[in-house]
Amino acid sequence: CDGLITDTPALPLSLVFADCVPLLIYDPAHHALGVCHAGWRGTVNGAATATLWAMQAAYDTEPAQVQVCIGPSIGPQRYQVGEEVVAAVAEAFGGTDGLVQRADDGSAYLDLWAANELALQRAGVTQIEVAGLCTATRTDEFYSHRAERGRTGRFGVIAALQGS
Repeated sequence: CDGLITDTPALPLSLVFADCVPLLIYDPAHHALGVCHAGWRGTVNGAATATLWAMQAAYDTEPAQVQVCIGPSIGPQRYQVGEEVVAAVAEAFGGTDGLVQRADDGSAYLDLWAANELALQRAGVTQIEVAGLCTATRTDEFYSHRAERGRTGRFGVIAALQGS
């Protein structure tokens, strides 16, 4: 699955990654937690905001009160994408400014960190921390599907609420 939520203390939520974006969403007002997996498809289809809206429906979460962490994933200098991805980004976000950069040869590079941050900001989230760690350049610490040509493992995110 691409998103999990809870307000139950000590119930761990876990997802695995190897270049896609891990997002952790914490609602301190309602002591609720969301964990989300967002690759390019999840990003353009609103995985981050869908997790946020699920928390809003279940726990009355207010976007302006949440704290979000955008964890390690493939960085904007390493995430080369095709024109179909550029078109999907343009459609989802109303353009590609600040989200897609072109190299001298015309190839496109997507900034998943910026795209997820923008989606969350548009939803009303103001407290967002971006780890800024690229899995493709830090294969000493993380797995990278791209950098390791699909012959890799996955790293897990496990998050749980402390008891009240």
